Amino acid sequence: MATIRANGFAAAALTALAFSTVVSCGGGGSPAGPNSNCSANDSCPYTNVAPPPGGVAQFTVMPLVPGPGQSITALGNLNPPGHVLPTDHAYFYAGDLSKNTPFGTGTRNVYMPTTGAVMFLLQPTGTDWKTMFIVTNNFYFYFDHLLLNAPLTVGQIIPAGTLIGTTIPGGALDLGAFDLAVAHTGFANPARYGKSTLHVVSPWKYFTPALQQEIYAHVYRAPSAADKDGQIDFGVAGKLVGDWFQQGLPADQNSSGPNGWPRSIAFVYDYYDPSAVRISIGGTIGPPGVWAIEPTAVRPENVTPANGVVSYRLMYIDGVAQYGQMLVQMTDAQTIKVEMWVGQTVNNTAFDANAFTYVR
Repeated sequence: MATIRANGFAAAALTALAFSTVVSCGGGGSPAGPNSNCSANDSCPYTNVAPPPGGVAQFTVMPLVPGPGQSITALGNLNPPGHVLPTDHAYFYAGDLSKNTPFGTGTRNVYMPTTGAVMFLLQPTGTDWKTMFIVTNNFYFYFDHLLLNAPLTVGQIIPAGTLIGTTIPGGALDLGAFDLAVAHTGFANPARYGKSTLHVVSPWKYFTPALQQEIYAHVYRAPSAADKDGQIDFGVAGKLVGDWFQQGLPADQNSSGPNGWPRSIAFVYDYYDPSAVRISIGGTIGPPGVWAIEPTAVRPENVTPANGVVSYRLMYIDGVAQYGQMLVQMTDAQTIKVEMWVGQTVNNTAFDANAFTYVR
């Protein structure tokens, strides 16, 4: 059973969060606080843990110093089944993603990037921790897969620069940040997402300019990309692009938990090359995976109900070979019909009885 320490959280919400985090890398949801029913645009408190006096929403210390050949990521990684939708956190890797060697050896020290008060602690498996901190009334951040070097307590204020633990040997460290003063327009149905996702920010934007230069030099991102921060909210009303959920899936059981992962699909863009379309499948319609489309295929941002049935050859990411085929049709602005077949030569032209309905 996961060890949970928090202040002001409902027990039921904590149980659900523990379950989802045990089986995922941080998850996409948020723990529910005493004001968790506030709307996405409210500036109400997220927790009853007070921020540190004089807290500043800026990172002045590098939490983990990247070495040669160690990659940092933008937001938006896709990795079904746990991360069917673009991730709302970034990663410090111990290896080089450009060489497909993301892991390394040994542990790396982790420091507090700014002064913050501990507001949430979760230890899913008895080893590493997910630790969340409040910095101001609006700004929060968290680490995941952190090995603490000393116990922390909820409400404890940790000064910037404090050594708080290490990474798992050879493993990656997650860093997520969210700012309640920041809102996004690409979540077609905000009820599907937790606050940490609705108000996600690139943590790299909150570092001092000098530290940003060091970070961005390690970010695994195509030179053609407009930025090195990434994006996770791609939904556009009336268009195929964005996140979809199997009809009948309750809004509180979306991608943040194992019940929702296999019932989610995303028509989004690659976190390395944001010009490249990615179809991320959690399961149900076919095996979990992330697939490219042919260069000549209609892009999801251009698909509307007027397009009728659209056929996608699901290509391996290198674009050389076909994995399978997908048919998708927007039956109205909020609903799609979708079916998938696995095979290198499949070329179906119509749905059969195995098609599924997904909604926003």
